[in-house]
Amino acid sequence: MKLLSIRLQLSLLMSLLTLVIIVVLSVAASIEFKESLLDNIDATLKAMGEGIRAQFDERSDANYEIELRAIIGYGSPGYAAECRVWTDSEPNDLFTTASAKNPLAQELLHPPAGRQPQIGAFSLFNLPDHTALGHTSRFRTLWMRQASGPQIINILVARSSNHVHHEVVEFLQLLLWFGGGIMLAALLLVPRIVSWGLRPISYAGEQLDHITHRTLQEKSRTMGKVPVELQPFKSALDGMLVRLNKAVQQQKQLTADVTHELRTPLAIMKSTLQTLRMKPRTVAECEEGVDDSLRDIGRMEQLVSQLLVLARLDAVDEVANPTEVRLDLLLESLAEVFESRAESQGVRIVFCCDSATSVRGDEGELRQLFTNLLDNALRYGPPRGVIRVNVEDEPGSRVTICVHDEGGAIPPKSLPHLFDRFYRVDPSRSQAFGGAGLGLAIVRQIVHRHHGGITITSTPQTGTSVTVQLPSLAKRNDTPHPESSP
Repeated sequence: MKLLSIRLQLSLLMSLLTLVIIVVLSVAASIEFKESLLDNIDATLKAMGEGIRAQFDERSDANYEIELRAIIGYGSPGYAAECRVWTDSEPNDLFTTASAKNPLAQELLHPPAGRQPQIGAFSLFNLPDHTALGHTSRFRTLWMRQASGPQIINILVARSSNHVHHEVVEFLQLLLWFGGGIMLAALLLVPRIVSWGLRPISYAGEQLDHITHRTLQEKSRTMGKVPVELQPFKSALDGMLVRLNKAVQQQKQLTADVTHELRTPLAIMKSTLQTLRMKPRTVAECEEGVDDSLRDIGRMEQLVSQLLVLARLDAVDEVANPTEVRLDLLLESLAEVFESRAESQGVRIVFCCDSATSVRGDEGELRQLFTNLLDNALRYGPPRGVIRVNVEDEPGSRVTICVHDEGGAIPPKSLPHLFDRFYRVDPSRSQAFGGAGLGLAIVRQIVHRHHGGITITSTPQTGTSVTVQLPSLAKRNDTPHPESSP
């Protein structure tokens, strides 16, 4: 099912809201108007009832019925008012204007018992008038009960309220016509207003449509000034473009670096083989040329292998199937692996771990992580030095692993770039050692995949320390490993 556009959704929502407001206001206004008109009738009926009661209290004139008719305006042209007065103890009415021909007579003779007020009080209610034509008229009625000596006098005054309902209907129709005009204007104007409000998004879409890898840096700001409500969207979009531009630039730099790294050994191999073919060579010279070419092939194999590792690590940010890894045993085994190489350089490896420590992750990746760190320490540390590997399980559920060598020749300006791909502090020296500048990039990626952190410090006085922090599991009650120096 195709979703409606935001413009249409907002237009429908605002139009519906306008309709609801118009209907609610119209109904509320008509109710208030009706109550106001009925209040006027009620006030008139109260005045009539008080006048009739006063007239009965002072009835000394034989013509008091004429005055009663005058009070209610009986007989006035176009004035529909009826009155009935009786006592609780007498069957005949003391006074009435209802005749047998009056369709309201039966209603006045038999008022609803539930509307009977207390003595000294009054009640207001409506009485219907069903005529022979089937039309229902409405009468607003006042019923008063007053004590007059030993008798209880009932005064019933009814006045037509048809004009009230007629005016209310006309008023409501006027409101609905007016509301219909507003609805029509809303249907025409709301889509334009919504389109005007969505201009920044439309503009951003046009700008994004013209962005390519060549213009990405120029279009890092696409929306310009936007309303406050769109600021989070603008910030997120600008941030995404900045990150995308950075990724594209890194990709370009990676392509250039890989090309350079592969071109150099290929050029050397080609030159070596061409030199061997220029003139007849001895077997020893041929073997030397082949050995040089094999070394260059080995460097290319190492480069391709590291690039494949980085590609695999970049593909997924999380370790696929993490398991519990005994970090103390892993580091101890690596120290033993590097023992013979360290002895050949006169270097001593000292491993110290206070307790059996476990982390959760991929054992193969963690092995490669610390293999790279130990390899760098042996490559760039001083001969006949000491490499220390310390493991501490901190109280804050973090495991800290520090690989320290006694070399401290890394310039401070190079420290922030050590984890950049293909970055080398001394390119000529690294090329001699066979490094391509990808080892620490792999290390950082593995640390991040394990939700850890890594830092490097280097000074001539204290040496170089690489500190890795990883989330730890609960300590195990195993025998701690003593300090060892393979």
